Amino acid sequence: MDFNEVNDNNGANEEVENKPVEVEENTDEEPENKTNWVKELREWVIAIAAAVIIAFVIREFVFTLVNVKGASMEPSLHENDRLYVNRLFYKPEKGDVVIFRPATDPKRPYVKRVIATEGDTIYIDFITGNVYVNDEVIDEPYIKEKTHTSEAYINSLIKSGDYSKDNPIVIQPGYVWCMGDNRNNSLDSRQLGPIPLDEIIGGAVFRFWPLNSIGGVSQDAEEVSFMIDGDDFASLG
Repeated sequence: MDFNEVNDNNGANEEVENKPVEVEENTDEEPENKTNWVKELREWVIAIAAAVIIAFVIREFVFTLVNVKGASMEPSLHENDRLYVNRLFYKPEKGDVVIFRPATDPKRPYVKRVIATEGDTIYIDFITGNVYVNDEVIDEPYIKEKTHTSEAYINSLIKSGDYSKDNPIVIQPGYVWCMGDNRNNSLDSRQLGPIPLDEIIGGAVFRFWPLNSIGGVSQDAEEVSFMIDGDDFASLG
């Protein structure tokens, strides 16, 4: 046997397939980004909604701001004065500046000074201009001039014989008597009658504009109440 020829295939070149390497793409990235965007938008919507609700609750039940319109409370307050008004557990007292919406004109807030509260009697001598509360003339350093105009409500009492110094108006429970400081240029209880407590929005406690008049609203100061006369009114803000 001839062993000279040996068939050696170990040195032969093997064919290797040159196939491209496939890389699997991360298909989860786009849905994840979309999810984050939706979540962020939802959080913003919730935050804005919460802020609106809180602002509404504060305005309706805690405090609100008013912008004075008209001259009915001069010299105490003037056109475009701005006030902070307390609404939380507010109970009006004599001398307070109050904001209310009368049932006869609910679209516009009126602002006046409380002159008498429940249980008080009030009589106005339109000749002398003196105001009597519980049979005593009250000192009113805040008014522009004495009270000489009567208006519809009191005129009706005079006509029916139900108004005199000996027969004053009695303020019933749940009501207050309000008048503007500019007495002869003010639409108030002399026209409307006693104001129901449930029509009162709140009491003005602080003036924050204009800056040169910033400060508390005091019943003894010359800068105290205001209200609507004719087309004048206080706008809530």
